[in-house]
Amino acid sequence: MVTVNLDAELFWLRLDESCHARPKTLSMGEYGPRRGAPRMLDALDAAGVRASWMIPATVAERYPETVRDVAARGHEIGSRGDGLEDYATLDAEGQRRAIERSARVLEDISGRRPTGFRPPSAEIGDDTAGVLGELGFTWTSLARGDDRPTLLPPVTGPGATPLVDVPAHWELNDFPRFMFNYGPAYPAGQVRIAGYRQTLDDWCAEFDAYHGYGLCCVITLEPSCIGKPGRIGVLEEFLAYMRRRRDVWFATGAEVARWWLSLDRPNDPGSSEEVRHRTDPQRAVAG
Repeated sequence: MVTVNLDAELFWLRLDESCHARPKTLSMGEYGPRRGAPRMLDALDAAGVRASWMIPATVAERYPETVRDVAARGHEIGSRGDGLEDYATLDAEGQRRAIERSARVLEDISGRRPTGFRPPSAEIGDDTAGVLGELGFTWTSLARGDDRPTLLPPVTGPGATPLVDVPAHWELNDFPRFMFNYGPAYPAGQVRIAGYRQTLDDWCAEFDAYHGYGLCCVITLEPSCIGKPGRIGVLEEFLAYMRRRRDVWFATGAEVARWWLSLDRPNDPGSSEEVRHRTDPQRAVAG
């Protein structure tokens, strides 16, 4: 499952409010929709792979032609929320307003209402899953506790329809390897920009392991990172490497969610989601 976070300038604005007055830093985000995304779309076309593009509403409004191009090439459009909100701190009504607006904007621009959601901070509140279910979402991708899909929240009663969460891991994310900036400093230690050949070797090794265990391999990409002229070759080679396996299913988030629900398989009793929902939130905070 290939996923793309099209955050554009929002990443930097979330990181540091001073970026409102930092045109150079904001231009690093702008590079994603304007230059990186077209290269990524061409690479995905060449490999015959459809990806799930997770897009905030404010980014979609700023770059509507990019969003339309993504949809026209057959990729899934998913939501990253509205803009700068933190779902772990918003109440249910605040989350509902932001998520509903994101769904409406993405549908108006792309012609497709999203069913997938990945919050910008990868954090959600106790109300988020219920709000997403009410608004017609079927899947998320935020947890790190498994190599297979999980149910969010767990099924607790007759007729309850959970969201399917498709976990993603940092090892197969381009951002920790490639993103770098002096001011504001990212990362704080200023050691970044991994070697391209080493990155490709690492990703191929990860894929081989997932394949060997028969697991769900989720790749997370950001156009302003992997979409550079030299780095796009890393993606092209990685897609070609995975394509050499004839027994691999390349699926969107919505397709993975439908398949997982069709198995009618509960979470493992000791999974992080099961533990979290069996724990009194107040006791957890006090502890």
